[in-house]
Amino acid sequence: MTRLRGRAVRGERLYDSCPRNRGSNISLIGALSLDGLIATMSLPVRVNTEVFLTYVQEVLLLQLWAGAFVIMDNLPVHKADATPASPTVRDA
Repeated sequence: MTRLRGRAVRGERLYDSCPRNRGSNISLIGALSLDGLIATMSLPVRVNTEVFLTYVQEVLLLQLWAGAFVIMDNLPVHKADATPASPTVRDA
């Protein structure tokens, strides 16, 4: 976060710099359970519907247990027409 205030000698102007674009953005996806975070994934790209469905199929479904619920908000990438096929859920 950038400072909004600074100090200078009385009567003189304060000059300072603000760091910008120090790296690329990283998208984080994860699921929250009573035990903490599960099925976390970080990506160097924006999350779209295709990326989200891949995350659900390749990461999330493999870490769910029988009787687990998945609740999603109304983010547009969650509203895909296709729903991934559920693999055999392992017993916890």
